Amino acid sequence: MASRTAAAPARTRRSCVPELHLPRHSVALLAWLQLAAWPAHALNPVTLEATVAGGVYRVKFDAVVDAPIDRVASVLVDFVGYAALDPRIRASEVMGSAADGAPLLKTRIRACAAFFCRDIRRVERITMSDGVLVATTLPGESDLRSSVARTEWRAEGGRTRIRYEAEFVPDFWVPALVSRRYAAPMLRESVLQLFRNVEERAREP
Repeated sequence: MASRTAAAPARTRRSCVPELHLPRHSVALLAWLQLAAWPAHALNPVTLEATVAGGVYRVKFDAVVDAPIDRVASVLVDFVGYAALDPRIRASEVMGSAADGAPLLKTRIRACAAFFCRDIRRVERITMSDGVLVATTLPGESDLRSSVARTEWRAEGGRTRIRYEAEFVPDFWVPALVSRRYAAPMLRESVLQLFRNVEERAREP
């Protein structure tokens, strides 16, 4: 049997928040401000790889930085300034020279991946030639069994191509979960940040 009471019409609840209507020129201005907030250029590597296998950590980087080669070179060979380029480096100093006159660079590093952090001592022998820098760790004075990093740079128009490769073996225990899952992403991010900072420093007036 049908109900004698007619169904009450549903009420529409109105929001207490007033609607915002912007003129077209204001919408365009907001869009422009959003775009302006992004950097005018970004470092886009051609290669950015990191692997961990058999206790050996490897990283490879290749990119063109938007700065002239002389400015980039001056940043790369400013050894004392490395702490300002790499957030992992807490201190860097030239502690003398090897028997052949090659500079010896001492750095103190705070390396972290996920829940694991470690303070690392590193002493490297630096060799340089035209557009090439090779840093070889001295194991007896470092927390690394072995480590070699090679940086190359050359001009490409008004910009500079940088190629960087490093391989190292820690002389301390690293949890298997960290080396298997977290170390490679950390290496990629830290190397990318390093060369972003190189580019930024080389572009300073």
